[in-house]
Amino acid sequence: MRSRVVLFALLAATAFAAAVAAWWLSATPARASAPSTWSPHAPRLQTNIFTDTYDAIQINDLIGTATVIQIANCSIASPIPNLTLYREGIGQPASDIDYYRFVAMDAQRVITTVVTVEGGAFNDLSLLVYLLDATGSRVLAGGTVTYAQPITLTTYNFLGSQYFVRVRATNPSVSNPEQKTYSLLVCQSDFTITPTPLPPSPTPTPLGAVPDAYEPNNSPQQVTQTNVSFINVGQQLTNLNFYTSALGSDGGPPVFHEGDVDWYFFYGRAGSTYRVTTAVQPGVDTELFIYRNDQLPPNNLFTNVGLVAANDDYQPLDRGSQVIFVAPYEGVYWIKLWNKDRSPRVGGQIYSLTVVELAPGTPTPTPPPTPFPAGADRFEYNGDFDSATLIAPGVKYDNLNFVPFQPPSPDTVDNDFFRMPVKQGVYYTCETLDLAGGADTNIIVYNQDRVGIGGNDDISPENKAIGRFESRFSWLSGYTGYAYILVGEVNPPRANEGQIRSYSLICNIGIPATPTPTPNPFPPTATPPPLPPTPPPPEATPTPFPTPRPAQNLVVRPVEPSLSQPIVAPTPTPRVLLIDVQVFNDLNRNGQFDPGEGILGAPVRLSDEQSGAPLGQAFTDSDGRVRVSVVNDGPVRVNVPLFGFSTVVDQPSATLRIGVEPLIALPERIP
Repeated sequence: MRSRVVLFALLAATAFAAAVAAWWLSATPARASAPSTWSPHAPRLQTNIFTDTYDAIQINDLIGTATVIQIANCSIASPIPNLTLYREGIGQPASDIDYYRFVAMDAQRVITTVVTVEGGAFNDLSLLVYLLDATGSRVLAGGTVTYAQPITLTTYNFLGSQYFVRVRATNPSVSNPEQKTYSLLVCQSDFTITPTPLPPSPTPTPLGAVPDAYEPNNSPQQVTQTNVSFINVGQQLTNLNFYTSALGSDGGPPVFHEGDVDWYFFYGRAGSTYRVTTAVQPGVDTELFIYRNDQLPPNNLFTNVGLVAANDDYQPLDRGSQVIFVAPYEGVYWIKLWNKDRSPRVGGQIYSLTVVELAPGTPTPTPPPTPFPAGADRFEYNGDFDSATLIAPGVKYDNLNFVPFQPPSPDTVDNDFFRMPVKQGVYYTCETLDLAGGADTNIIVYNQDRVGIGGNDDISPENKAIGRFESRFSWLSGYTGYAYILVGEVNPPRANEGQIRSYSLICNIGIPATPTPTPNPFPPTATPPPLPPTPPPPEATPTPFPTPRPAQNLVVRPVEPSLSQPIVAPTPTPRVLLIDVQVFNDLNRNGQFDPGEGILGAPVRLSDEQSGAPLGQAFTDSDGRVRVSVVNDGPVRVNVPLFGFSTVVDQPSATLRIGVEPLIALPERIP
């Protein structure tokens, strides 16, 4: 009897479940009739059952429907398990996005978000996770998650705000997605910012190859975890460095500012004026940015959003940076620094950072906005070799001028440096055009070691005589690399006069063609106008008759016939000089001509030392060698104009070795 009752209850429950299912299928025909087309399993009837618990309550695919989760202390918080990106009836995992929202009420805390793929190696789900700000539009941190590599994202909560976590699959074709789950942990630590302690004093050992005492500070998130990059107003941090010259890719968005990026922060008061300055050593060229605390750029990407002030070089020939600004609010301000110098990092390439509050009315070194114009051309700042503008042969660059960049005084002079790729054995010609406003240009060309090759003030005396002061210089490149072209003013204008001294620049391959003769202005059949009559020459002045001299007796001497025959002197043997020239790049600076260091195509010119008459010219071969023999009675001068070499040879044989050492001291401007 008892078994029949149990059987009846089971039958009743089954009937009730079937009735509920039939009602649900009739109420939701679209969900019931859509079979799964992407699952590797056989098609099965879909129901309104969600694998993800939060999707079952409210579909959290949008910011506006993000699931609210509670944040707890990291010492007691537990992760939320069994979350999935699969929801029946919606398709592949890539179609499902999970948003979570939490509010961090306690200020001055580090917020930690940990996402882990559950289940071990069989779970082949890959996730892309972002931690977003209160608007959900700015990425604070992010990365990829697999079963073998969980991710921990952190941010610093200064004022108390809400945050979003966005989770999406990166591999939509994962098998059995309804069984692949992940967990989410959001918590806050007990870390509290203490603005008074100073960072530990760095050791005096040379820096450059290793991080300085304030690393890691490559992002605001790293800074807020350690708090070592806080700087008090009135304090100076020294022995700072950029210990790398290139950042690797972390799989995230592209990094605009490459290399080691340093972040610092300080506390400012609303309405106060602050001056932030860097002082640099050779090898460091800082660029400085001040950002608001509530609008920090993600992943070191450059953005104007939240930018309070910025500066590259605050005075000519100084690679340091400085900004002066009035704080718009009371709170934290972030200092971002990066090194524009891409050379390898070595010891001694350090900089210092200072933050000073200025009293009202304190004079500042910021250049006044007047009377200096803001009409610098589009290539400024290009006043030195390191900042030379890259140009291409055959392209005309117009609307250039000699307005200095941020001139500190009315007498500041502007020089324009350009950098052009050249190839060995090819002739190049650079010239200035379209001179206006009394401009008188001068060109100096340097090789890639920044050694002067030659230059030109005026193209020809004829041009100069008619008031055309363009410059033109042609040369034969003896290497493949870059050449530097310096354009300056013969009579440098004042800072507020440089805008009217405009010019154009073009560099072409080859040497200028011979000018075409001026055509005859009269047609062949036309009769030229008559020439004016030639005036008759003046009458000759009569020569006075010479006074007669008295007669003189002649002395007659007999001549022997044998003595009248001239004596033929023997023909002297011609004097031959054999000269060997070796031109090479002494890359290892050992003073020796090593294999592979020869310079091809370097011209060698010979001339008589006494008269200056040219005797010949030759070019070095691929090994940088050339042998010349010259017949000359006196000493011979040997010139290698490409490298400014000149010497006198007066011996029957001589060997000349010209070694070019790199990194030679460079001139900074046209005299």
